[in-house]
Amino acid sequence: MSLQRKSDRQPRLVAILDIGFADPTAYGTAENAVSLPGNAIVVGGALTVLTPWNSATTATLSLGDAAVATRYANAVDLKTAARTALTLTGYKHTVGEWLKALIAQTGAAATAGAARLEVEYVVSGRGLSNQG
Repeated sequence: MSLQRKSDRQPRLVAILDIGFADPTAYGTAENAVSLPGNAIVVGGALTVLTPWNSATTATLSLGDAAVATRYANAVDLKTAARTALTLTGYKHTVGEWLKALIAQTGAAATAGAARLEVEYVVSGRGLSNQG
């Protein structure tokens, strides 16, 4: 038996979501953030805090799906300007679904804060070009 070579190739798809401190409908509640098609596999991405949240005590963001709320990020600090890579698991979303962001804060509510979420993914079985 030998490996079955595949000639199909595809570029990574990238979803970008800008998030501001006033965007969550309800802090502490997971909200739809990025829609993925069926057979999507997240292969990269990051959360970049551009302007730190100024909430009094804490501000965090977790990113997951309906099955695992923290599959890609767990309580990333929004009070510090930084870039945090997503946790890559190789998980295949067999059906189209939303990645959900849960933004939580404690203490006095934020009046400033901005972040950018980038999710890179491929779709298993999809080919846009051929090579070899």
